[in-house]
Amino acid sequence: MTAVRRGVLTAVPFGIACAAYLVVFLTRYDRLPARIATHFSADGGADDFMSRAVALWFGGGLLAGLGLLFTILTVVSRNGAGARLTAAVGAGTAVTLGYPLIVTVLVNTDVRNPAEVRLPMWHLAVLLLAGAAVGTVVWWLVGAGPRPVPASSAPSLPLADGEAAAWSRTVTSRVLLSAAGALALGGVSGLVTGPVWAGVLPLVLAVTCVVFASVRVTVDRRGLTVASTVLPGPRMTVPLARIAGADSVRVDAVGDFGGWGYRIRPNRRGLVLRSGEALAVRTAVGRDYVVTVDDSTTGAALLNGLVDRDARGRG
Repeated sequence: MTAVRRGVLTAVPFGIACAAYLVVFLTRYDRLPARIATHFSADGGADDFMSRAVALWFGGGLLAGLGLLFTILTVVSRNGAGARLTAAVGAGTAVTLGYPLIVTVLVNTDVRNPAEVRLPMWHLAVLLLAGAAVGTVVWWLVGAGPRPVPASSAPSLPLADGEAAAWSRTVTSRVLLSAAGALALGGVSGLVTGPVWAGVLPLVLAVTCVVFASVRVTVDRRGLTVASTVLPGPRMTVPLARIAGADSVRVDAVGDFGGWGYRIRPNRRGLVLRSGEALAVRTAVGRDYVVTVDDSTTGAALLNGLVDRDARGRG
């Protein structure tokens, strides 16, 4: 499927959700209280509120902004598993956000006291099922795409018994740092103008982006270690005894993994901070670990040499 068609499949659900929300809100604007209930507790009671004008701009802007973001990510993706997942998640997100926003307007219509508004929790099950259904349909429509071409194996660096060797590089993601800054600004804005959850969630995501934005990749006698340069943890480790070999490959962050950060795919894990050169480690059980880093050929060669020496020692 072409990039344009994938983008359309992602944009249409957001367009429908945004248009429906604005139409419902504007046609009922004069029937809504000055402050409407926007958040509900587990028992369905209202526990947070927002002015009509802010709610209108917040909901419409959220759907339009996320729609633009997911559409761009889908269009720039290569025709692979990452693009397929991005399109499916984007379409599902349009439903899981648009549905509660529209329902919130409906339950606030003709209400005198917004504190008395209730939103039954069965709506949560409906929005999750609807989002999963739409995402599944888009997943099917996009299709699997062509299979990736296997990369050639990196050379093995000869190592004598008892010889010490290590390789280490630091990589920083401008994308995650930019995302952290944007999320932090959005979080602060949400805390000031909207409900608490609208500010806390972006701030938590901003901190997560900062933690994974810069990592140190190390290859030594213990195997592969990837650790944040900001905090002691979390870290990703692959012991030498579990490694079957290593390659230097090129990856597309969006096309191959659906985005940046720690990514999970069937039999594949990746810490993807950018597109380009990456160190790919194959384990004995058939799982791959991919880390984007410069000079990955040297890291892969050293890791192959360590694996070969370890095999000689066990033999």
